[in-house]
Amino acid sequence: MASLKYFLIRTVLFVVPFAVCMALGVGPIFSAVFAVLIAFGINYLFLYKQRDAAAAEVRDVFGGRKQARTKREVEDAAAEDAADEALRAQDPGPQTRGHDGPSSDTSERRRPRTDDGDDEQGPR
Repeated sequence: MASLKYFLIRTVLFVVPFAVCMALGVGPIFSAVFAVLIAFGINYLFLYKQRDAAAAEVRDVFGGRKQARTKREVEDAAAEDAADEALRAQDPGPQTRGHDGPSSDTSERRRPRTDDGDDEQGPR
C-alpha cells in the first residue's frame, strides 16, 4: 500500500505543475520539464519517509519475505505437495543397483600404451 500511496503523491506532484504551466501558455515540452524538476525537488526534500516505506515494501515482495500469493493459492500448493508426497511414498521409483562401471581399485587399471607398443615402464 505504501508504494501505491507514494506513486499517487508523485503523480499529483507532476500533474499539478504541468497543468499550471499549460494553462499559462507554456509549451508542452517546457511544461513537462518544469513539472519533472518541481516533482523531483519536492520528492527529494520532503517525501523521504514515503520513499523508504515504498522501497521496503518492494524489497519485501521481491526478496521473498512477504508472500505475493493469495491464501487460496497457498492452500492449493499445499494440497498439491501433499498429493505428490503421497504418490512418491507409494512408488519409490527405480532401485539403485551397484556401480556397473569400471572398478575403482587402482591395481586393476591398465596403463596407457605409447605409440611404439611399449607401456610406460619401458620394454619388457
